[in-house]
Amino acid sequence: MDPELAALASSAATTLVTAWTTEAWTGLKQRLGRLIGRGDDHQAAMVAADLATTQTELATADAAGDLDRLAQVEQAWRDRLRLFLTEEPAAAAELRLILDHFELTQSYNTARDRDHLEVHHNTFHGSVQLKGVQNNHG
Repeated sequence: MDPELAALASSAATTLVTAWTTEAWTGLKQRLGRLIGRGDDHQAAMVAADLATTQTELATADAAGDLDRLAQVEQAWRDRLRLFLTEEPAAAAELRLILDHFELTQSYNTARDRDHLEVHHNTFHGSVQLKGVQNNHG
């Protein structure tokens, strides 16, 4: 297999294992389903179902602290994505776009989460400049 495609498959599998707890999971699952399902609605639904099962497996393994199982799930997706990219090398460009979108979404969400300030029972004498979400309580 082309080393670049192998690296892409590996990166995508790692992204899947790290994404299952994020807000972006649903979109990632749908886009990967369409891509791996090669545009066929039935195949896309089957891939999405496999990804839902994967999410359950990851949650169970994570709750049990089963690092071996987490690694096995990641390896299974790495193998599946390698096979897919071997059969459909032109799909690499779309897979890169999906991963880039996920990374951009995560970067935005992380930055947005840092821009949060809550003020409780305070009095300000003079101007106050805040950036981000402002919640004044009390």
